[in-house]
Amino acid sequence: MEVTAKTDKGVVLDIGKREYWEIGMDLDGYQRLGAWEIKEIIDLSLPPRKTTEERFIKEFPEGTKSAVIEVKIMFYPAPKTELPVHQAAKTIYFEK
Repeated sequence: MEVTAKTDKGVVLDIGKREYWEIGMDLDGYQRLGAWEIKEIIDLSLPPRKTTEERFIKEFPEGTKSAVIEVKIMFYPAPKTELPVHQAAKTIYFEK
């Protein structure tokens, strides 16, 4: 998941990134852990139809009145193969 923002002045900011992967595998499809190690780690996968909440904190340039926040979720079924799963955008407004 990648989160970016584009301010009313056209500045693009990287807000944050969160990666979910199948237990024991990395994003390149290589085995990260042996089966005996998997039972001792936290599950970092995101099962289908499950929602999660993530929070990112970012300071915007002074004088920013609004920004469009965009979230992209990608799926990597094989090494170097990227498929878009979901994309959403929302405009936020800042008060003085």
